[in-house]
Amino acid sequence: MGRNAAIKRYDATPAGQPTELLGTKHGRLPVILELLRSPWVMRASELPAREGSWSTKHAGEPVQVVWDAERRCPGVFVRAGRTWRVDSVVQVWSVERSWWDPRRRVSRRTWRVIARGGVYDLAFDRLERQWLLLGIED
Repeated sequence: MGRNAAIKRYDATPAGQPTELLGTKHGRLPVILELLRSPWVMRASELPAREGSWSTKHAGEPVQVVWDAERRCPGVFVRAGRTWRVDSVVQVWSVERSWWDPRRRVSRRTWRVIARGGVYDLAFDRLERQWLLLGIED
């Protein structure tokens, strides 16, 4: 079936799931939980590295980012001396962990972007005031 075999085989109406997904008393939560269980939804930083690519898991390396104030997202980032223009933003989320422990605290705003056909997770570390490249899949 090709690369989309898991999507084509996925049962879109599992037993017990209401047909009106967003009109339930629980709002969007059932939809989000169902999507998170699907095999094709994952963060770029969770993707395995392929032979011959420069994919990494949780790179966490500092990068330079030029902010696009009009679109309110990263517009360009520089990695290893190369400039990557952000074509589109796929997803944005925040991470707040261990706020009670100053040594382990994490406070980041992350953008999953597409640049030159690859998927990149760029995060602004609010504590260190720097941009990080967290995940890559080219």
